[in-house]
Amino acid sequence: MNLISVFAAGLAYFALGGLWFTPLFGKYWDKAVGFERPPSWRPSAIYYIGPLAGCLVAAFATSQLIRLSDAESFSSFLTIGLIVGLGYGASITAVNAISPNMQNPGLYALVTGSYHLFGLLLCSSILYGLS
Repeated sequence: MNLISVFAAGLAYFALGGLWFTPLFGKYWDKAVGFERPPSWRPSAIYYIGPLAGCLVAAFATSQLIRLSDAESFSSFLTIGLIVGLGYGASITAVNAISPNMQNPGLYALVTGSYHLFGLLLCSSILYGLS
């Protein structure tokens, strides 16, 4: 994998998050964590920098797993995306949702876990397309 494909995959994963947590499922995420967005609220830079860094690291890690497995077919790339998306992204999200201050852990796990599942499938697809 080259770094350009990893960067593209990480950026796409991050961009999906922008759609996922704002127009698509933002109100459900807000409900899950007990957050009421004031009309004039604007997130600070850390709300963008942190997820971007995480998406880039996840794309890089996924690319390394693909490389180590000698995957060549699209279905192999997607299988790895499914394994990391469901096996790590969604499952760790579900475990983290079980905290005393989480308003609705099931909803949080569903919204955020499904984002990681689809985001890592997207990463794997992009890594395949650019390999």
